[in-house]
Amino acid sequence: MVKVLERKIRNKNKLVFCHLDMFNISSEIDFYHHFSSAVLQSTHNKMQDLLESFKHLFTNLKPNISIEAGEIAKLTVDFDSEKAEASFIEILNLPEKIAKRKKVKLVICIDEFQNLERFKDPLLFQQRLRASWQHHQNVVYVLYGSKRSMLSTIFESQSMPFYRFGDVLYLKKIESSHWIKFIQNSFKKTNKKIAKKYALRITELMENHTYYVQQLSHIVWNNTNMEVTDTIFENSIRDIIGRNAMMFESMFDGLSSNQIKVLHMLIDDTTGKYTGAAQIKKYNLISSANIIQALKALENKEIIDRFEGSPQFNDPVFRMWLRIRVFPK
Repeated sequence: MVKVLERKIRNKNKLVFCHLDMFNISSEIDFYHHFSSAVLQSTHNKMQDLLESFKHLFTNLKPNISIEAGEIAKLTVDFDSEKAEASFIEILNLPEKIAKRKKVKLVICIDEFQNLERFKDPLLFQQRLRASWQHHQNVVYVLYGSKRSMLSTIFESQSMPFYRFGDVLYLKKIESSHWIKFIQNSFKKTNKKIAKKYALRITELMENHTYYVQQLSHIVWNNTNMEVTDTIFENSIRDIIGRNAMMFESMFDGLSSNQIKVLHMLIDDTTGKYTGAAQIKKYNLISSANIIQALKALENKEIIDRFEGSPQFNDPVFRMWLRIRVFPK
């Protein structure tokens, strides 16, 4: 979605986009290295321009550049550990300084922003970001990720530094009608046919999950010579579960007894009354507090997410695997 927006507006009003993915960033120091590198490389495409900028940008930082075939291959900055706090502030203010100097509007897009929770002191880190970024006039920060409940805590809890930092948008999944058209057209382009009912069934089973809708569609397509049939479709369902089974078994093996019981409850129950006395008795759980604790642990392991108070599986195929292989009725 962010990439689509960039393609539409990047040439207007001298907008420069900078992208950073926090998926593999595990510490605050690591963030500053990746952040500064991403900002510098997205705003400088010529070596001479970059060297000229160094004269005006850095006080506590030391740039390191590696060159390959006349192009910037890697750019990082080092900072004095004795001046760490000043260096952090300088890095966080780097986008605004560059935007002013180049007279452009800079758009910083940070994916998987909720991963800051891995840092040693995530609250202090957020306070540092907010303290610097709230004063920037020439930079827009687009902070997003895949864990709705964690992002909700960061941006909507009054006690958090990023409370009311900007507008909060929850993107909906792609609607089935769009998926159906996409799937049928993709089959048609290769002289294969899939009836609307099967395309709809793909979206329903995969809960409009972008990755899995495409994976199951590809499996069905690969199993089809000319036209999708009931047999082809059912075989494809078994295929997608089988392809992911090893990963699911590893996930399941890492769960505690209580977490497994709560998963069983989530698979069976459709009432949403997860902490009632009947559920505690049926699934041999200790108490409602015990259930809440297990739900939180499952959320931390990214097996479920909680949105508007309701626990939901992040992975629809994992839920299918549990229902068919682990908790068959």
